[in-house]
Amino acid sequence: MVMLSHCGHTLGAPQNFGAPPFGLLFQFGRAGADIFFVLSGFLISLIHWRDIGRPEQLTHYLTRRVTRIYPTYWMVLLAIVPIDLITRTFYDRYGDPWAVVKNILLLPQNDQVIDVSWSLCNELLFYVVFALLILSRRAGFLALGAWTLVMIVRPIMAPYDDVVWLNLLTYPMNFEFLAGLAAGWLLQRREFRRPGMMLALGFAIFSAFAVAEDLRLLWSNEFHPWFPAEYWRPVILRSLGYGLAGVLIIAGLTSLEKRRSVRLPRVLTVLGGASYLLYLIHVPALVALGASERRLHLLRYLPPWLLAALFVLLVIAGAVGLHLAIEKPLLRAVRPAKAAGPMQPSPVQA
Repeated sequence: MVMLSHCGHTLGAPQNFGAPPFGLLFQFGRAGADIFFVLSGFLISLIHWRDIGRPEQLTHYLTRRVTRIYPTYWMVLLAIVPIDLITRTFYDRYGDPWAVVKNILLLPQNDQVIDVSWSLCNELLFYVVFALLILSRRAGFLALGAWTLVMIVRPIMAPYDDVVWLNLLTYPMNFEFLAGLAAGWLLQRREFRRPGMMLALGFAIFSAFAVAEDLRLLWSNEFHPWFPAEYWRPVILRSLGYGLAGVLIIAGLTSLEKRRSVRLPRVLTVLGGASYLLYLIHVPALVALGASERRLHLLRYLPPWLLAALFVLLVIAGAVGLHLAIEKPLLRAVRPAKAAGPMQPSPVQA
């Protein structure tokens, strides 16, 4: 979904197609990041909730979390930077050495070499908060409560203070981590009676917000990652809407899979495994494909929507190939084994 949204912006740029190839369709694709945040909280809850208050599990937890994020990210970063330094195709964000260090370590800043990596900073923040829960149940829940309170108060008390760390800490989409965390906790303690109805309701809510977003009722191109400025209300509203939809969809699907009522096709499992790599590479890949169109003049032979669709399929195929050939063996080599537990998520790698 995120790639389809970025496809419109990237290929629709004046130097490429000149207009979004799919029109206003797929503007809602940004909601893929919202679903990703909910899913992250949900999976952490399923996998690590039993580790809360057990500091001896902290090393294992941190090792799994760090190796989930950094190896693939560094692999993509190492591929992009040399190409960019030679061609200047993608970005020009290397003037400040400290900014380079922050890109390598995924510390928050306003200019990322890999544009979508802003969301990984939020992910790492959530990992740190959950690590406090593992160290101490009491201290962890106090930190979780304080974080929630700060997120609620900030838009009221300091909506226009543009401070990077404060923006990261209080971005409304962080609530989606907490929603996923709560849903995973609840699923481990009770069985949802009507998961099919939950799934249908989740898709209905998602569709309503997607239509509103495509009609530009919930989005503005002035939004900045972490700092909504005068757009706090629509950002909060869309986070609540997509967060609720994500909880219902993910919890409903997981409940149905647990009952053996639904089986995900093998192709979706493979795509799920490659989704993180696809998320990281799709923008620079689309930029490169847009540059190739300018050289080859492919729009003389194909309509924009069809060429864009072919580009999207090409990027997906490339991501899957890189995942199977490089990323999967790399993660198998560096990641520790999962600890045995009552529930393990199967469709998406955690």
